[in-house]
Amino acid sequence: VLTEPKNALGKQYKRLFSMNNVKLHFTEKALRVIAKKATAKNTGARGLRAILESILTEAMYEVRT
Repeated sequence: VLTEPKNALGKQYKRLFSMNNVKLHFTEKALRVIAKKATAKNTGARGLRAILESILTEAMYEVRT
């Protein structure tokens, strides 16, 4: 859900950052941590967007300035 489908969330965020000439990379460990957070919150794939937003929001604002 984070990396494989055509419209995977990870790919969406990579495209967003690339619009500002920033390369975003998720390590395997980071992907596991994100998945574990979603599992712990009992949200499954539905909660992934909120988790990614909470992690990347500050970086998105920094990139735009």
